[in-house]
Amino acid sequence: MSAALDEALIVFGNWRLRHAEPSPEEARRLRVQRVRARQGARAAQADCRGAHALVAHCVEAAWQPVAPGRQEPCQSHNVDPDWMPLAHVDIRGGLVHLRHLVDRADRHVTHFIAPPLQVAPFAPGLLYERLWQAFQANHLQTSNYECHYAVHAAPGDMHVAIDTAAPLDVLALGDAWLDELAAGTEAESAVDFVAQIGDELQHCSHDNVLCRVLPNLGHRHGWANAALFSRKRRAQVLEPLGEFNTLLRQDGDAAWTERRDSDRPYGTAVEVDLAQHVDLPLQPVARWRRTGASSGCESLETGNLFSVGFHRAQPVSPAGSPAVAPVFHCVIAYLRTRGEGSAALVAREQAALREKVVRFLQRRGLHAAADDQGLARVYERISEGVAHR
Repeated sequence: MSAALDEALIVFGNWRLRHAEPSPEEARRLRVQRVRARQGARAAQADCRGAHALVAHCVEAAWQPVAPGRQEPCQSHNVDPDWMPLAHVDIRGGLVHLRHLVDRADRHVTHFIAPPLQVAPFAPGLLYERLWQAFQANHLQTSNYECHYAVHAAPGDMHVAIDTAAPLDVLALGDAWLDELAAGTEAESAVDFVAQIGDELQHCSHDNVLCRVLPNLGHRHGWANAALFSRKRRAQVLEPLGEFNTLLRQDGDAAWTERRDSDRPYGTAVEVDLAQHVDLPLQPVARWRRTGASSGCESLETGNLFSVGFHRAQPVSPAGSPAVAPVFHCVIAYLRTRGEGSAALVAREQAALREKVVRFLQRRGLHAAADDQGLARVYERISEGVAHR
């Protein structure tokens, strides 16, 4: 599916219908307009601002189509309590086919998702009644994502290495990526990805302690890292908690195995606490700071949700020592899926998303390439930079 905008029939009406609430008689009216939208099997997005051709009115059970030659533009918005976008429909063979229900709306865009509980085609005069029933039947899934999400693949990150000698602002890069998703004009992409409304850009900035695993009886090689941040509750806000990670393999050709343990207590000697936790001999390598900007995106066709994060790893130099060049990279992570799916489909779309990120970075004049070594490469480059300062 391409990222092209196609004409869609969008139903507008009172916001009470979205929540399947009883509505006063004057609110039981709908209008159908032609709006250009990005469409897929699982979701659709449209910017409903502006004047769009009016196709029909519906007042309770009275369907009032407008003749093709008299379909005058009518002003609409993404957020309007009296006339908010409610659904995306098709009209074929004299019947209405309900394709998507509104999920979230912001001032600049409206996001629709395919109803988990499908609605059979119906006569146009039943539009208000069937919409009310659809919102009522799908209320739990569309209002509480945990009831609609499923995880179809083991968590696994894909990485993109970014080589640049010039200063790179990862927050600005994250903003530019969101603009790329919003534009939706890349012809090379076979999958249409859109940003998650309301969760556009998330910023992270925290210290880390990196150690190399020394020779041991288990013949495990690799890295251990303490990320000094926590998903702690307010009652624990003053407690020193971090995320302890290991990236290990048995020999030089084996696949890396990553393990993350959150909210681990640590003291002034973080390296000692990390070694005790992972039960491995460690050699301190560097203290470094991660700065990142990440955002969620969704495949309109499958409902697969991913996170794309641009990161800067900056080794901390002791006072009086020369600065070490930062390491830049991008992480593409699978989060979950709206409804049914498969691990093979997740892997295919995650790879397509990584290629889209690579093309985006290359168009900005950056040397970027897929990197199957992932975090191991990042840690190795941090170690090399510290060794050569």
